[in-house]
Amino acid sequence: MIDLKLLRHASTLARYRNFARAAEALDLSQPALSRSIAGLEAALGVQLFNRSRQGIEPTAFGERLLTRGAELLVNAAELERELKLMQGLETGVLRAGAGTYPADLSVGAALGRLAVRHPQLHIELISGDFRAIVQDVLHMRLDLAVMEISVAELDPRLHAEPLPPHTAAFYCRVGHPLLQEATPDIAQVFAFPFACTKLPVRVAKAFYRLARVGRIDPDSGDYLPPIKVDTVALAKAIVLTSDAIALAPPALIADEVRAGQLATLPFSAPWLHTNYGFVYLKDRSLSPAAQAFIAEVRAVEAEISDRGQRVPVRTA
Repeated sequence: MIDLKLLRHASTLARYRNFARAAEALDLSQPALSRSIAGLEAALGVQLFNRSRQGIEPTAFGERLLTRGAELLVNAAELERELKLMQGLETGVLRAGAGTYPADLSVGAALGRLAVRHPQLHIELISGDFRAIVQDVLHMRLDLAVMEISVAELDPRLHAEPLPPHTAAFYCRVGHPLLQEATPDIAQVFAFPFACTKLPVRVAKAFYRLARVGRIDPDSGDYLPPIKVDTVALAKAIVLTSDAIALAPPALIADEVRAGQLATLPFSAPWLHTNYGFVYLKDRSLSPAAQAFIAEVRAVEAEISDRGQRVPVRTA
């Protein structure tokens, strides 16, 4: 029988093609990994890797083992997950992903509340690029994600469950030259540097047609702004120290608006809103931890909607 631990070691070595880097990824010493691979080769009676100065390369035997072994590792991980799921929420694990805006708007607060209510729950959160996150969901590296649902809606393997949209606003620092204009048009807005996250296909063409700055990613169709950032905090830091313009739901800049540091610009469009929600595999049962996470996010989102009318708007 093949030891799954040794199979995992071989898979990691094939990924990194280097004993030192693979050992570090596995949290092993390099000699221990070498012994592990040698033991697997001895047990199978074949050489799995060629070693040379150029690096490590799987042999034909190694390629076959790794190809068939990948399915074994996935099935073993799923079995372990199902058994842990049966243990309930208190000893479970939650692996979630979040796009930039939901991470700051509701996911962080929801995870905080979940951790207070269930202190034994292990939580892992990945935040960032929505296209990378959806791949993590598809490959079962994440249980679910709160992200731009237009990226997932056309994939038959995924279930997309929308959350209420939040209108977005352009903003700048107080004292910005644009604030001297009563109603600046879009050309005036984009005469200044623009800092933003990558925007999905659903708004990319409309946005680029108006903005005429940045570019459309030829592979994905997403809009790539002239100053691409991955967090709202970084966009705010850029705006506060320059004449750059940025984009965000007003709730994310409310503190700076109250403090007299930032101001919103009077421009709106029907497509200028968030479109995120829960995304997870259709044929994969949600764990109690994932279900509790969904409930917490919904509660925080409802509170954000209630506060929406009270978010300060400063335009001068």
